[in-house]
Amino acid sequence: MAVESVTYIGDLNPAFPTGSEPKSQGDDHLRNIKIALQNSFPGFAGAVIATGVDGGAANAYTLTPADPLPGYVARMLAVFIPTANNTGASTLNISALGAKPILSVAGLPLIAGDLTAGRFYSAFYDGTAFRLDNVTQNYVDQLVISGTLPGVNNPANAGKVFSTDGAAGQWISLDGRGAPIKDKGNSGTTPQVVNYADGEGQTITATGAFSLSASGFPAGRFASVLVRGYNLGAYALTSTGITWVKSDGTTTTNFGASGITFPASGEGFFALFSYGDGTIYGKAA
Repeated sequence: MAVESVTYIGDLNPAFPTGSEPKSQGDDHLRNIKIALQNSFPGFAGAVIATGVDGGAANAYTLTPADPLPGYVARMLAVFIPTANNTGASTLNISALGAKPILSVAGLPLIAGDLTAGRFYSAFYDGTAFRLDNVTQNYVDQLVISGTLPGVNNPANAGKVFSTDGAAGQWISLDGRGAPIKDKGNSGTTPQVVNYADGEGQTITATGAFSLSASGFPAGRFASVLVRGYNLGAYALTSTGITWVKSDGTTTTNFGASGITFPASGEGFFALFSYGDGTIYGKAA
């Protein structure tokens, strides 16, 4: 029988050669195997895929094939199962050839929780590192969050939460427990600003006559800041951009005419609040 025509591995027929085939065709069958292997894995100068016994520890994983891997080669694929969840940047060492970094699909070092113990992962070797070809939950979460919440990766927003009125959003320094008290220190004669982004509770110690203003109050919703002042009555206090609510319910933008008085020494409280319409009110608390 004529030797089968072979291009790829799928063309090989395991039924051939039969016991009755002439021995002279043996070299043809061997060539068929070589042709099929080279055509099915074109471009690979070494190993195509490696797997084996998983080992190592968190962040430093190992893989031990039954037949040792001769060497790393670009574009080879490694299939492994982490023995422990990773807690940060991680490496993979196959056949003790040397630890190589494991990178995310974006080419970045792994972060805590990218690898989960007991799950299958595959990674291609790019010549210097193993790059995962399947996305991790962290990657998906960051991709979704960064796509829907602009500024999520901005270090300036660390510790803040995102607030929206359904049409616009902003990052504010609040959490579910309320923001910590912000001590703005001594006033001197420098204008003082109560910035809503600094938190819901703020402290100012008067050490000189100063002008008070407010900023950062969000649009479209109620927001307030409680201010604890020390020695406010000892110095002349003026304000800009604040509408003060007097004891009779009327308002004034002139703090001196507001009728609000504070002790010359010790603490006094006032609240600044807004209904999101651009007007900031002040009232003694």
